[in-house]
Parts: sequence; C-alpha cells; structure tokens
Amino acid sequence: MSTRQFDTYARFYNLLYKDKNYKKEAAYIHQLISQHYSKKQSELTLLDLACGTGRHLFELSALGYAHLSGSDIAKAMIDVARENAQQASKQIDFYNYSFQEAHNIPGKFDVVISMFSAVNYITSFEDQLQTFKNIYQLLEKGGIFIFDYWNGNAVVRDYSPVKVLRKQDDQAEIIRISKTSIDLVKQATTVTFNCLYFEGQQRIDEFEEVHHLHYYFFSEMNNLLKIAGFNVLHQSPFLEPERTIDPYDWNISIVAQKV
Repeated sequence: MSTRQFDTYARFYNLLYKDKNYKKEAAYIHQLISQHYSKKQSELTLLDLACGTGRHLFELSALGYAHLSGSDIAKAMIDVARENAQQASKQIDFYNYSFQEAHNIPGKFDVVISMFSAVNYITSFEDQLQTFKNIYQLLEKGGIFIFDYWNGNAVVRDYSPVKVLRKQDDQAEIIRISKTSIDLVKQATTVTFNCLYFEGQQRIDEFEEVHHLHYYFFSEMNNLLKIAGFNVLHQSPFLEPERTIDPYDWNISIVAQKV
C-alpha cells in the first residue's frame, strides 16, 4: 500500500475505528510490559511503530508512560497525531518513517510496540527481516518488542470474502465494503475497500483502497524473530495473555526480547 493511499485513509481513520477499544488495548500492553520488563512506566522509553493517529500512545500516556514516541509511514496520519497531541497537551515525539526506514528514528527504546497487526503489511521476506533487525537495533539491551499479527491458519480457513462496516457520529457517516481474496501459493491477502463518506444526507466523498498483506504461520514468525536476534518470551491470543493459543486464533500477540 502506498503512502498516498494511507494519506487518503487518514482523513477517515478515526471515524472508521471510533469503536476500537484503545483503552483496553493500552491496558493489555501495560500488563505485558509489567510482566516482562522491570522499569516503571514513568521511567521507560516507548516507541509505537505504525502508530497511525497515535491513539494507543495517548492511552498509554494516561497510564503514566512519560517518554513516548511514534512513527508511521503516512505523513497525514502523523499530522493528525501531532495535532491531537498538541490539543491534549501531550509531549509525544512523532516521526514519518516506515518499518523499513525505522533505523532513522533517533535514540534507543526500552519498549517498541506495533499494534493492529501492522506487521502484516510487510509482504516480502527481505522487508520483514529488515524490519525486525531495525527494531532490534532500536531497542536497549534487554528491551522488548510487543506486537500482534494475523495467524495464517485462521486467515486461510475463516476469511470473509465480503464484509460491510458502517460507522457514524453526530455529523458524518462512512460505509466501507471490504472484498478479500487470498493467494495460497504466495501466502498473500488482498483487501479492497470501497468507501462512501456522507455528511448529513449528502455524499461528500467516494474512494477505493487496496491493501496488500502477508499472513504468517507460527514457525515462520518465530524463525524470523530468531534470525533477527530476538528471544520470544510470550505468545498468546490477542488481549488474552493467560489463554493457551488455539491453532485458529486470528490475532496472535508476541513479546520478544533483545538478548
């Protein structure tokens, strides 16, 4: 997916995901950090890669995390994040880099997170390995990388060819029709979004997004992390850290440590 497409998506991102429970997800991230890293949240440094409009960072700030940064491939997403941070008087540093460019982000971090299965947008082995190596270099020794990804077993068995999402607030409404196809040989998913945006009864915009994603299998993900130098500390279904993974859980969470 190109940065230009992400720029279009950014205009409607918060409305599309207005019901996403960022507060619950931030509490989950905090739980994983508390279990696997010794520093208090007021002391550690945290970077959110593929941070979108910064919603996870704002919730983590509310939990007492004081040294926060975020980066996203889409400048429009970062522009929204910076504006929201300024309005909320949040001291958060934002950067406009992709996973593959993350080595340009200054400093070292105790924790790097990447949520909403963002790593599925990295579609080639070369880019996947470069991404994990970049994250490894961004971390302090002993630092942890927390992320989630789509489980290939679930994608192949349970994907929906067509889905409709409708979101509205007091002033606007967006309808998104998703069409999904999978390539079992290339281990790839293509999701085409057709979106209609309304204000009142008037259609204001109509656009199409094409998202290309790679779904991972368990051993593949663990091997990638191992090659990059990580030690996997924890794996569980997303938002369920105490539950044993079922082979068909869609979202899998990982905590990996720089050794």
